[in-house]
Amino acid sequence: MNELLTRRTDRPLPPGAHEKLRAELLVAIETEPVRRARRILAPALAAASVLIVVTGLVVAVRAFKTDSAPPATGPAKTRPLTADETATLRTQCLAEANRITSKSLPHPFTDYKVIRAFEFTGVKDPNVVNTWLIGSGLQTYPTGPKGIPRESHPAYWLCSRTAGGVVSEPSIRFSPGARLIGDPMMRIARNAGVYTKSVARVTVQPKGQAPVEAFLQDGFWFAPTVGRTNWGPYDADDNGLNDFVVRGYDAVGELIVTDRGIDPTAAPATCPVVVVTLPNGKLDTVPKTPTPPECREYRWPS
Repeated sequence: MNELLTRRTDRPLPPGAHEKLRAELLVAIETEPVRRARRILAPALAAASVLIVVTGLVVAVRAFKTDSAPPATGPAKTRPLTADETATLRTQCLAEANRITSKSLPHPFTDYKVIRAFEFTGVKDPNVVNTWLIGSGLQTYPTGPKGIPRESHPAYWLCSRTAGGVVSEPSIRFSPGARLIGDPMMRIARNAGVYTKSVARVTVQPKGQAPVEAFLQDGFWFAPTVGRTNWGPYDADDNGLNDFVVRGYDAVGELIVTDRGIDPTAAPATCPVVVVTLPNGKLDTVPKTPTPPECREYRWPS
């Protein structure tokens, strides 16, 4: 997939070919039976579980699970942004999202409504993300290969900014109804992600530092850690993602999930699934029972 989304200097394509390939690939990904987190401009960041759907099978690539959890710093305080601060942040986020997004999807998120914007107070390091915006709207993709019609569905838009005023993650999108395979929590950025009802607390540990307490809000978690800035239009991923360890705890404080990134040495787990027909006539997949832990599904939000 990265080959289609990353600009290649050694094999130039005809004018407009990159944008056409990108638009077609986005549509193809969106029509897969199992959906996953994905940014508009590039493939999904490495998550706790990566899915590959193969004719009745789901292959779950597991994250590292063994862990000793050191104590975390206290939770950072937050404050909601004022209306003027929110409007300024939204303008910054829209401009940056448009700069790095495919020309086939111009001006993404323009019609999205801001439902929440907040700031971690007391952050002094200009490289640390301290401000987040959450928007809600409809995501529409252009006509895809073989005449696939335009398709719209509800989606959330997330954008972050560092304490130094630089937009870090301008176009994270995550859709209601997503399924997390294997773990009840997933990263969608190095310092943000989603969680389900079995998770009550999340910490993020930057490399060589103490864990940082994350802020949980509306099924998302956010942590004031160093952001990833200066995205290019065809950047595929965040090379610093695995410098952060994410841990999820249940309501009694037990560590239930650790995300150190994808373990390249781990053998994929084959997860048998059953293809079913939904009331709307579309095909979907559900796991066969009994379901092993690495194949267990968690619906988001929950």
